[in-house]
Amino acid sequence: MSVLVAALMLCVCFPHIASSTQLQPDMPNVCEEQEVQMMGFAQPCVQAFTRMVKVWKQGCSHQRWCMGYERRTAYFTAYRQVYSMELQTVYKCCPGWTQRGDERGCLHRLCSADTCFNEGRCAHTGDEVCECPGGFQGTRCQYDVNECENSNGGCEGTCCNTIGSFYCKCPEGSTLGLDGRTCQDIDECEEMNGGCQQNCVNSLGSYYCECSEGFRMHADAHTCIAVKSCAVKNGGCEHRCLDLGDEHYRCECPPQYRLKSDGKHCELKDPCLNGNGGCAQVCINDNGIPECSCRPGYTLTTDRKRCDDVDECESGRIGCAHGCVNTPGSFKCVCNPGFELGVDGKQCYRIEMEIVNGCEKDNGGCTHQCEHTNIGPVCSCNRGYELADDLRMCIDTDECETKESCCLHDCKNYAGGYECSCNPGYTLSVDGCSCNDVNECSLETSGCNHYCINMPGSYECFCREGFRLDHNQHTCIPLYVSSLEPDEDDEPEGDEEELEVLRLPDLLFRRPPQLLQYTSALHSPYDAEDTPTSYSGHTRSREQRGELTVISTITCPRWTYGSGCSHDCDCVQENSLRCDAQNGSCTCKLGYHGDRCQAGCDAGFYGTDCHQHCDCPDGASCDPKTGKCQEECPPGFHGEECQLGCPERRYGPRCEGVCECVNGVCDHVSGACNCTSGWTGTHCEKLCVQGRYGPNCSHMCACSGHQQLCHHVTGRCTCPPGYYGNHCQLKCREGTFGPDCKKRCRCVNGGRCDFKTGTCLCPPGYLGANCSTTCPAGSYGKDCAKACECGEGGRCHPVTGRCNCTSGRMGHSCQEVCPRGRYGAQCRGVCACVNGGVCDPVDGTCRCGLGSTGTHCQEVCLPGRYGANCEQECVCQNNGTCDRITGSCSCAHGYYGPTCQHQCPAGFFGVLCSYRCNCTDARTCDHVTGHCTCPPGYTGERCEKRCVEGTFGVGCIRQCKCVDGVPCDPVTGRCLCPPGRTGEYCDKECVNGSFGPQCSLQCHCAHGGQCDQRNGRCACSLPWHGPSCQDEFSLAVSLPPKRRRGL
Repeated sequence: MSVLVAALMLCVCFPHIASSTQLQPDMPNVCEEQEVQMMGFAQPCVQAFTRMVKVWKQGCSHQRWCMGYERRTAYFTAYRQVYSMELQTVYKCCPGWTQRGDERGCLHRLCSADTCFNEGRCAHTGDEVCECPGGFQGTRCQYDVNECENSNGGCEGTCCNTIGSFYCKCPEGSTLGLDGRTCQDIDECEEMNGGCQQNCVNSLGSYYCECSEGFRMHADAHTCIAVKSCAVKNGGCEHRCLDLGDEHYRCECPPQYRLKSDGKHCELKDPCLNGNGGCAQVCINDNGIPECSCRPGYTLTTDRKRCDDVDECESGRIGCAHGCVNTPGSFKCVCNPGFELGVDGKQCYRIEMEIVNGCEKDNGGCTHQCEHTNIGPVCSCNRGYELADDLRMCIDTDECETKESCCLHDCKNYAGGYECSCNPGYTLSVDGCSCNDVNECSLETSGCNHYCINMPGSYECFCREGFRLDHNQHTCIPLYVSSLEPDEDDEPEGDEEELEVLRLPDLLFRRPPQLLQYTSALHSPYDAEDTPTSYSGHTRSREQRGELTVISTITCPRWTYGSGCSHDCDCVQENSLRCDAQNGSCTCKLGYHGDRCQAGCDAGFYGTDCHQHCDCPDGASCDPKTGKCQEECPPGFHGEECQLGCPERRYGPRCEGVCECVNGVCDHVSGACNCTSGWTGTHCEKLCVQGRYGPNCSHMCACSGHQQLCHHVTGRCTCPPGYYGNHCQLKCREGTFGPDCKKRCRCVNGGRCDFKTGTCLCPPGYLGANCSTTCPAGSYGKDCAKACECGEGGRCHPVTGRCNCTSGRMGHSCQEVCPRGRYGAQCRGVCACVNGGVCDPVDGTCRCGLGSTGTHCQEVCLPGRYGANCEQECVCQNNGTCDRITGSCSCAHGYYGPTCQHQCPAGFFGVLCSYRCNCTDARTCDHVTGHCTCPPGYTGERCEKRCVEGTFGVGCIRQCKCVDGVPCDPVTGRCLCPPGRTGEYCDKECVNGSFGPQCSLQCHCAHGGQCDQRNGRCACSLPWHGPSCQDEFSLAVSLPPKRRRGL
């Protein structure tokens, strides 16, 4: 019978457990990649072999048991190594990341020379990639830190963030402190009194003007105007002062004159301001007469106004080499084919070679200067001009509008420059900027009759004692009108210097005064005693002069009262005798009454204040003054002889009718209303309809505009906002707006305000209610509506949008980096880096190449450093040296690996582990010298000798301690006990049913069988037999022959 024996293979699979350093897909910054790898594995192969085995079997012919042979087949599994190419998933650090040590994942960025922006440097410690300078943040220092987000940057006013920094700005009216953060109030009143005519009051962040008592503030908020202005020094007017009522006045000038900008003095009208004086081109004011002239290239026609173009080509004096083409106001030279115009614009040159200098032809397209560079012609402008957006044309810079001029008063711009001028009463200084006051008194141009006192920008005339100023404010007329007044020619010559200027405190005249009594003098020119005194060449007593003797008292002129006689009496003068000089109460004539003496006596009353009753028969009326009874007069008349018409607001028989005219005078007979100018209706109760004015509303308004608004009485035009003039035909002057153009525009930065509403029309680059806000970053142009195209941190001009690139950038939109070898603003700097160093396009700092360092990369790396700018530290171990360029390690003898981190593997030594050890059986040798390092149990120069019996260990120098000559292990010295012996030194026999090596096996002899200590065989006692003495013999059966050992 064949027995199938199968060799079973037990496969135990252990799960793959990643070490702490092996990357897994769930770790930070770990990427999955597919790689093709050659995979080797063991392939099982089942094999069989057959052999003949001796066996005991029954059924033999002569005896029950006999020995025979059987064929038995055994199976076993063998393995062979096979290889295949497979797509394997591996996990590596994502690009730009690396793993350090045993970290779980790729937690550190790789950093190179181009990794960090804004002058950031690679961080060699910590978890950050870059060390950022102040003002920048981000993993690569790519973001600006907005310092203003944190507590407003510490600024008291406005915090303005910039790229890499910030600055503080204070509101108008305050200035930045020395710490650059706090704001300090500016006392505007310290400089020129804040521009206030009288009092200046400073406030936090601003100031305001105040006027003294008796004055009110002008609409400009700086000038003070005296109440009832024309009453004080003619309102300051040089000629006539027109009182408009309601505490307003206006200065007027004679014909052919106009008001100066101060609104008080007069000057000849400039005819050039009206239609350019009729001139086609240039108008010059020659003492009020327009004189026309023409620009270069034109000539004045016979009418002395128009200009005709001059044909320079016809004159033959222009000097063109080939041909000439006339243009308006100029000419242009042209060349024949094959020639080109020279730089002088006249000579022609044959075209024979390529023009290298870009400025030689048409000046490179530049209007002014042209400079040839390696990138082509670069244009620049003369002083007073700036480049246009095309970077070729030059446009005039308005220094007056941009506040770049030095003018103290007025500024007038012209092409390529500007000119300063001064206000009336000043003259331009020699520096061309400041203004000096003109002393009209010293120049004798004031026209003052007696005395002149100079003031800033003006002057005032004063008279000698005994005289006063006439209406023209220049001529002095005698104070006392008398036949005894001496002629001016009779005055002694030497008295003029002794006289003092006479000032009359608080005495104001609205009309030429008629002096009733004058008793005021600052300094009495007369002797204390009432004796004849010589004065101005005459001897007169005070009685002769009609003066009183009280000094420093004032008797008000008739119809004035109050402090300083500054108030007008409100009495109806034709019905009044006088008004009280203190309170202004009216004293009525006989026949009148009322607080203003405005009413005649009612019928039946007469006398003072109409308190007395008439005593006439039959109710006849009496004279309102005398009370005398009168006969009946015809309707509309009264008086003793009926010679008087009815008094005001009375009519009819006995003048008893009461007029009902609201704004008019009634007929004294019929009572019919005769309306005053501007009124109409039965009782004159209606205003003139719109567009009409005057008596009976018979006149048409002559005002400009469709509404035709004018005053119903005077016909004076009521101008709509934005217009002024007698007929509202003039628009508000620049800088003013609103009703009567009395409001001043508040637009700044060149903004022009709407002459009607005052709304600011901002120039390009500004916005806001008063154009005070510049375009925010990223916008420009009109209303800041255009978007800047400047990239890479470039800022565009708020007006033109032209990009002002940051250092290191160039191009129309700053899209280009400076070319190699250039750096800085507009890439004008030239790099000075050597040894292949590349300079930073921003500041020119050299970024050194591999293996060099220094300011200009002129130094090689020191030992232990390598790479760009020698920033990398060599990582070579075990005394290895690194290449200063690549950082690759050159290992010392006995080491290998990228960083020389590995010793030579067993069996190798020397440089790059290129030598094999000469030791027996590939024993290890010293990785540096190659000397064999024998393992325990071997000795000899090549470790070719095994330890002699009785010795063991390294070098075989240790002695075995086993008993009875038992050998020991030559490596460890452990005694190799034979079967049946145990103990550290094999000095003990097996006991307790154990046997074999180290007595490690248990005997299984049954029925008292004895176990051999060496091999564990059982020695059975009768009648037991078998390997374990488990079988019992039958006495009737003969025993089988003795088994051979091993079967």
